[in-house]
Amino acid sequence: MLNILVVGNYNRKDYLDLFQASRGYCNFTFLEFTSTKEVQGDYYQNFGEAIFWGDYQNTFQLLEEVKPHKVIFFFIETYHHVALNVTCKLLNIKTYLLDHGIRDLNINVRLENHAKHIKQNPLQTFYNRGTQLVPRLKTRLFLLNTLKALPETESNFLKNYIKIRKKNSIWDTYKLIISPLRLTDAFICFSEKTYAVHQAIDHLPPNYPVHYIGIPFFDHLTFIKPRESIQKTILFIDQGLAIPRLFGWNKQNFKEFQDGLVLICAKYGHLLKIKLHPRQNPQDWETSGIVSVVTDEQLPQIIAETNIVLGFTSTLLLPLAALEHITLLTLENHPAGKLDVSKSFIDAGVAHPIYSLDELPWALENIEALHKKQLPNKRQFEEDWLYEFDGKAGERLRDILLSYEL
Repeated sequence: MLNILVVGNYNRKDYLDLFQASRGYCNFTFLEFTSTKEVQGDYYQNFGEAIFWGDYQNTFQLLEEVKPHKVIFFFIETYHHVALNVTCKLLNIKTYLLDHGIRDLNINVRLENHAKHIKQNPLQTFYNRGTQLVPRLKTRLFLLNTLKALPETESNFLKNYIKIRKKNSIWDTYKLIISPLRLTDAFICFSEKTYAVHQAIDHLPPNYPVHYIGIPFFDHLTFIKPRESIQKTILFIDQGLAIPRLFGWNKQNFKEFQDGLVLICAKYGHLLKIKLHPRQNPQDWETSGIVSVVTDEQLPQIIAETNIVLGFTSTLLLPLAALEHITLLTLENHPAGKLDVSKSFIDAGVAHPIYSLDELPWALENIEALHKKQLPNKRQFEEDWLYEFDGKAGERLRDILLSYEL
């Protein structure tokens, strides 16, 4: 089997599930953290094994021991990501950037100032997670050794990247460093719509290599059919915006929003099913007689027996908006103002915006009319954002990994 090195947060089950159809076809090695103390759970072991930056002398030794056929990045942001990508180019190891969530020109470009609300220290991935001193020092030494081992051109590029990234957000860094050394050899994207973001922020030249695959971790949602008896239920796709304090949300105003939403659901006799974002904990919501948290395993059944979905912008809204029986209401009640974060859904005609919870009762009372308005637009939305919603996205990704071509 071919060796695939995956660089990114393998604590996220949804990220790992991108590779479900590739299990048994590839040997996966996962890389992102400084030490085992940062690993949360063992789900990744269903796919492969984990390695750590500081366990190797430099990028050259790491790649020599892993011997990857291809390297898949979820993103290239930290110094170590850039160092590894540059080394792969020198060793003629093909690299790809793989979509792992929604990419939207509306969010990632138009709302850039809100998206880059937190200027993270690019070393935090390695040094600020409560790891022990020795792994931290080993990881820093790994980077220094790599700088020494790289040829002058590549070493100077990496030094310049470190210098600029230290003082800038990742968004501004992308603008200041336009170089093929920062780019992977090709992109694997959900659709042309998501690739448009990479074209914009990565300043890609025309005809850059790209593969469109759909969204692998939603393959199991493709064939959901509505039950004959639809329950009076609202499925709320939470995004955990209060945790990173996005768009003005914080714990206090999000709690006020929760209380208001529950009151409306109770008044109109709706059960409220909550699908949490992976960064959230079940304790983020107080469950009650009408409020419950939905697991990944329960989600297909809940989708089949409800016709109303409410949510902030989320990757999960993409397949839900495409399902014929679903009426989508997007929450635009952000404390930061009228941002139209879900503008792409609204403009496509597959979502009705709610700018205040005061507007929700009207939407619930007119849900059938809203559904009739959204239904004719779903097919085009599917083509634009899901490429092919046919349950075979994971297979298309697998074929790319197994191919000896770029």
